Formats: sequence, C-alpha cells, structure tokens
Amino acid sequence: MMNRRSPDHSMEKRSNPIFRFMRIFGNKKRDYVILGMAGIAVLAFIYFGILGLNHAGQKLQYSPADIVYGKKIHAVHGMDIDRSTQVLETFPANLSEEPKIRVSETFFDFGEVNSHIVLRRIFIIANTGQSALIIQRAYTTCGCTVADLTASEIPPGKVVLMTLQFDPGFHEMRGTTVRRGILIETNDPNHPIQEIWFQASVR
Repeated sequence: MMNRRSPDHSMEKRSNPIFRFMRIFGNKKRDYVILGMAGIAVLAFIYFGILGLNHAGQKLQYSPADIVYGKKIHAVHGMDIDRSTQVLETFPANLSEEPKIRVSETFFDFGEVNSHIVLRRIFIIANTGQSALIIQRAYTTCGCTVADLTASEIPPGKVVLMTLQFDPGFHEMRGTTVRRGILIETNDPNHPIQEIWFQASVR
C-alpha cells in the first residue's frame, strides 16, 4: 500500500501573494517605530547642538563706558608670581547676589605665525552677576606669555580689558604648534578659576 504524501502547505504559503506581503511588510510597524525613534534622536542632537553653538558664539555686549580702569594686574608665568600681592578671597554671604565671570572667548588660534613677531590680542572679562567680581590673581603657563588687565575689581554689568602678549621668540618654538594659557582666580563661587587658552603654529 502506497503512502500518500501530505500536501506541502509551506509551498502554498511561499507562493501565496498574501503571505509574501506579510513576510515583507509584517514588521513594518515595528520598523516605523524604530525609524521614528532614531529620527527623534537625530533631531534632538541637532537642535541641542545648535543651541550650544549659539550660546558659545554669543558676543559680549558692552560700551566704552562699561570698561573699568583701576588697580591694574600684570599676569606673568606662574613660577614668577609675587604671592605677597595676592588678594584675599571674598565670597558674598548672599548667594543670590554672587558675582559671575564671563569672558569673550576661552580659546583662540593665531594660526601660522613668524617666530620674530610678538602677537597681541584683547579679551573681554565681564561680570554678569549681582555683586563685585574680584580678580584675586592671574598668571600664565609660560614665560613667553604675559597679560595686562585694566582693573582687579569689576562691578556688576561692567567689563575689564585683558591684553594678551605672546612672544614666539622667547624660546625655540619654530616648527611646532604651541598652546599656552592664562588662569584667572576670582571670587565667583561657581567658577573660581577661569582659563583662557590660545595656540599658534610657529614657523
């Protein structure tokens, strides 16, 4: 007696256009969810990235009348600081009236420079807080760099000018890209040390 073969339903499923449609689009809802979540993540990344760039790119607004001239500060290499002139810390008792330091830029690239040309750049240091910002001391990371500030105390809403001077011929730097910094210590309780850095490729 011959065995009868049972019908191959799998072949019918493969040939049936309905099953082909389900096989292709059966997970489409899940795919749409995944694609939607990925799209939202990308849009959020772009949005917050633009916000960050806009915040970083904001320029300090001030008028010549806002510039403070008072007891000047001459910042030199940290090893050469005369600590006898260091200003004592004075943090405000009322934190709602604390000073807030803000600078025009925290990094600048001079690009390619000649070793025999002394470079200068002016930075703006502002007080956007509610009480006086005291610059206790400022120093640089190398003897090739100095900075002069127009005052050591900044009232609320005012600014001081800091003139940076970089001498690439101070020691042998030709053929290298160097990075130097200025560190500013203040009575801003949330940001007691402000760093400003620059770099230059010395020819």
